[in-house]
Amino acid sequence: MKKLFFILICFSVVFILSCGGGSGSSGDACESNLDCKVGYVCSGGSCVSESSSEDGSGDGDSSELPDDNNGSEDGKSDNDGNSSTDDSDDWVSPDDPSSNGTCEPGKKQKCGYQGPEGTEDVGPCKAAVRTCKEDGTWGKCEGAVEPVLENTNELCTNGIDDDCDGIVDNGIDNICQGGSVIPDEEEPDEEDDSDVEHCDTSCSTLIEIDNNGCLAPIVSEGEAGLCNGQDDDCDGKIDEGCPCTPGATQSCFSGKPANRGIGTCHDGIQTCKSSPMRAAKGDWGESKCIDEILPTKDVCDKADNNCNGCVDEGLCCLPPIDCSFDIGTATPFVDKLIDGTKIYDVEHQFNDAETATWEWTLVKGPCDVVLGKTSFSLKSAVSGVTGTSTDSAKSITFSGTGLSQFKVNFQLSGTYNLHLKVTRANGEVYECDWPLKVVSTGLRVELCWDSNTKVDVDLHVGKNGTTTTWGSNDCYFSNCRDGSSPKWYSATANGNNPRLDIDNRGDGPIPENINIDNPGDGHAFRVGAYYHPSLSMDNVETHAVVNIYCGGTRKATYGYDPLPQLSGFNKKKDFWKVAEIEWIGGYDSDACNIYPKFDDSGNYVIDRPRDATYSNW
Repeated sequence: MKKLFFILICFSVVFILSCGGGSGSSGDACESNLDCKVGYVCSGGSCVSESSSEDGSGDGDSSELPDDNNGSEDGKSDNDGNSSTDDSDDWVSPDDPSSNGTCEPGKKQKCGYQGPEGTEDVGPCKAAVRTCKEDGTWGKCEGAVEPVLENTNELCTNGIDDDCDGIVDNGIDNICQGGSVIPDEEEPDEEDDSDVEHCDTSCSTLIEIDNNGCLAPIVSEGEAGLCNGQDDDCDGKIDEGCPCTPGATQSCFSGKPANRGIGTCHDGIQTCKSSPMRAAKGDWGESKCIDEILPTKDVCDKADNNCNGCVDEGLCCLPPIDCSFDIGTATPFVDKLIDGTKIYDVEHQFNDAETATWEWTLVKGPCDVVLGKTSFSLKSAVSGVTGTSTDSAKSITFSGTGLSQFKVNFQLSGTYNLHLKVTRANGEVYECDWPLKVVSTGLRVELCWDSNTKVDVDLHVGKNGTTTTWGSNDCYFSNCRDGSSPKWYSATANGNNPRLDIDNRGDGPIPENINIDNPGDGHAFRVGAYYHPSLSMDNVETHAVVNIYCGGTRKATYGYDPLPQLSGFNKKKDFWKVAEIEWIGGYDSDACNIYPKFDDSGNYVIDRPRDATYSNW
C-alpha cells in the first residue's frame, strides 16, 4: 500500500506540473521529489515550490505527459523499467549515441543501478548519476544509494527506510528495543495482509541523568554523608572518607552511578583496608572494587550492555547469543551445569554449536589466590576435559570445540564472575558476562593459608554461652567432621549442624570450612585458627586467611589482604583470635555483625600458646 501511495503521489505531481510551472525555485538540483525540501517538488531538474507549480507559473514542459514513451527520451526509469515523470531535457538516455562518446556539457545521465531488484527509487535508494563536463566528456558516476542492512536487518530508530523495501524502520524479526514493536498505522500491504510492524524508536526506561548521575566534586563522600558503595562524585574513588573496620566487605560499583544495577552491570566487592597510621581503623576509599561488571558497548545480544536501561538499542537484529539468560545460582559441593545451547544460537541461525569454539572463564576466589590452587573444578559435561588456567592469579579457563556444556563444582561460597566466549569457524566472536553466586544458607566460615605443605592450620568456631574450652566443645576437625559433637542445633538436610565439610589434613592444599545452617537470631560465635603442633614445622611463618559468609554473601576477609596482613603466626600452638560474629534474623537471613579482634596497636591478636579458656577473649 505504501508503494502504491507513493506512486500515486508522484503521478499527481507530474499531472499538476504538466498544466504549468512556476518560478519559485529553491536552487536545488533534483531527480525526483524525494530530493527536494518540504514544500518543493522536482520540475525540470530543479526543486520548485508546490505553490508555483500549482498556479500554472512553472516552467515544466507541458508537451510531455507521463506515458510509457517518456523513458526513451529522458533516460530515467522507474521500478518497473518504465520512464519516470521527470520531463527535463537535461537528461540523456542511456541509449543515446553520446553515451559512449562526446556529450553536451551540463547534460546528465543515470548510471546503471547496482542494488537489489525492486529497491531502486524506493526510500533513499537511487542510481548514480554522471554529468557531462565542459570538455564534452562524461564525469564519474556519483551519488548512488543502495540498501543498508545491519545483521541482515534494517537499521533501527533512524526514521529512514534504509533497506528500501517501502517500510520505515522494520526488522525481519522485529526484535528491537528489547523486542518492542509498534503496529503500523497504514493499511496492510496488498501483498501481505498481516499487520506491518516496525521498530520502536523510543525507550521509556532510558536513563537520562545529567553527567551520568555524577555529583559535583566534593571534598569527600564521607563528609557529605554519601557512604553507599559507589563513586558519587566520579573521581575514581569509592566512599573516600567513609570509615570502616579493616577486613569488612561491602558491595561496590566504580562506574557512573546512573549505570549501577542496570542491565548487565553488576556490583563487585570492596574490602576495607587500614594503614599503619590508622591502626585498626580503615577508609573505604583506599580499597579497589573487584569482580564488578562495568558498561560496555551495546551489541546485539538481548542484553543492555551499556547499562542505560535499553536492550539492544538502535539495533534491529536477531541476536545470535542471549546474554540476558539467567544462569541461576550454585550450591557448594553440588555440580552446577550450564547449557550453552540455551544461550548461543537458540534460534538456529547457524547450527554450528558443535563446530564453534567455546571458552568458559571463571575468576578465582580469595582462597584460590592464597592457595595457588583452585577450590573449584571445571569439566565438560560432554567430554570430561578439565580446565586450563590462563592466569594463575585471577582466573581459570576451560575451552574447546563443541564444548557447549560444562559443569563446575564449588567447595566454597562467594560470587564468581563467569565469562563465555563463542568463536565461530569464520572468526565471528560472541561474548557474555555473568556473576555466578554460590549460596549456602546460614553462617559459613572458611580458612585457607599459604605454606600449607609445611604448616597445618585448624579452623575453630565456638558458640557463646555454650563453648567453655577451645579444642574441646567447640567445632573443629576432631569432633565436627563426623558429627559426634557439638550439637548446637538440629541436623538439617545438609547434615550435622554445625559441621566441618572439608579439612586440609592429608588432603591439602584445600581450604577448611565450618557451617551453621540455621543459627539462632542474636546468637554469637567466635572464630579462631590454630597452628597445629604435630603436623607443622616450627618457625615457618604462614599467612592464614579467614572469610566469613552470611547467607552466601562474603561479609569479611581477615589475614592476608587487605592490610594488616597476618604476621608473626609462625610457632607451634599459636592461636589467632580472628573475630566474633552476631547472627541477625532467621536461617535464610544474610545479616550479621562481625567484630574482628585487634590489639591496641591495630594488629591481629595471636596467643602463644593457645589459651584453652574460651571466655578469655
